[in-house]
Amino acid sequence: MENEHKHGKEVLGKTRRKGKTEHTLTDGSIPRALINLAWPVMLGNSMQVLYNLADTFWLGRLGAEAVAAISVGFPIVFLLISIGGGFTIAGTTLVAQYTGSKKPEMANRVAGQVLIFVFLLAVLLSILGYNFNDEILTLMGTPPQILDDASSYLDVVFAGVSFMFIFFVFSSLLRGYGDTRTPMKLMVFSTILNIILDPFLIFGWSVFPDLGVAGAAVATVFSRAVAGFIGLFILFRGDRGIKLSKMHMKLDFDIIKDIVKIGLPSAGEQTIRALGMTVMMGIVTNFGAMVVAAYGITMRVLSVVMMPTRGFAMATTTMVGQNIGAEKPDRAEKSAWVSTGIIFGALTIFGILIAIFPHMIISIFNNNSEVVNIGGLMLRVIGLSFGFLGIQIIIGGSFRGAGNTLIAMMLAIISLWGLRVPLTTYLAINLNWGASGIWWAMFISNIISALIASLWFRRGTWKKKKI
Repeated sequence: MENEHKHGKEVLGKTRRKGKTEHTLTDGSIPRALINLAWPVMLGNSMQVLYNLADTFWLGRLGAEAVAAISVGFPIVFLLISIGGGFTIAGTTLVAQYTGSKKPEMANRVAGQVLIFVFLLAVLLSILGYNFNDEILTLMGTPPQILDDASSYLDVVFAGVSFMFIFFVFSSLLRGYGDTRTPMKLMVFSTILNIILDPFLIFGWSVFPDLGVAGAAVATVFSRAVAGFIGLFILFRGDRGIKLSKMHMKLDFDIIKDIVKIGLPSAGEQTIRALGMTVMMGIVTNFGAMVVAAYGITMRVLSVVMMPTRGFAMATTTMVGQNIGAEKPDRAEKSAWVSTGIIFGALTIFGILIAIFPHMIISIFNNNSEVVNIGGLMLRVIGLSFGFLGIQIIIGGSFRGAGNTLIAMMLAIISLWGLRVPLTTYLAINLNWGASGIWWAMFISNIISALIASLWFRRGTWKKKKI
């Protein structure tokens, strides 16, 4: 199995790409190559952002406390997605290797094992989360007035996490094969379905029950479940490259060991980030429901701004990886810096624009004057550091492209646990800056993290590491 993986990687690196990007990854225009690679990823990420924004928009009509309830639950949901997402990355990698090695049956076997493994993992997480939901929220210091709504929201999410993960697995397997359009179409369908269902289930329109905050969770879980089952149908039908059968669903512990070996580091990095978000939310809850609501809205605005960055980070991973494999380390480094420059410039412009109209942006999601004032100040401060946040994300993608995922994980630890969390605690609580200390801690940590990442990358030791 180990040798097959190595051989798969070698072949995959030589696989010709269809379309405009075929000749531009290891030669030609670097900006054009980055854009060609990045825009499909950005389009996919935009659908996830729309999910979150739709929930926030409709729940904002219920009041600030409803927004605060899902804001408290968001880090926990993100943690679930991070754990599952880390292991689905293994599916993308292994399917891509065996597809490139012209071993379709091994790709099918890996697909079946990833599906069953991630599903079983989701069931375990579902049971644990559903039974310890209230304890987790209490530990985070959730304000009493939003505890019930937050708990009901997470009850639905935990109950349906297995169905949600099916769609994640489907998307990762098709991406590994090279088909990104089919998952994209399903993601668009799922997003539209969620947006349509939200008001009916939240407010009880027509014959639907009035579920309030829990209605947003039901809409999300149901939409993802429908997309997931359509995805399963496609996989078993086998006309999109991967063809599953019952024999592929029997546990193969050799393959599962490889899935864990590849997926665990990625899951670890994403989990570290998710835990950092959870701890940050725990600190934010000390300042009341209005601050929690403002923080939640601002984080969703940030997710929109960061969408191009995630796309370019993925593109940079591909560019750096292929050029290192082609023994072009200088082009790999140039690709990273070009991507960094593009994102730093774009996000700095976005940040300035947002800093000019922060209150107007917050009021789109909630018109409570206190929430608007708090959120407006937060957007104004953090917006001026968006470019630096983009730098650390792109550099992290560059290290992953070089195969050095350990450094990417260490940068995440430094950024969150070495800088952001301690600074937030010190400024907001120890120095009694209150909620303003949270915003300034994020501003400072973004700048310092970007400098550390850039200096570490400039050392060039990553050039010796090949995938």
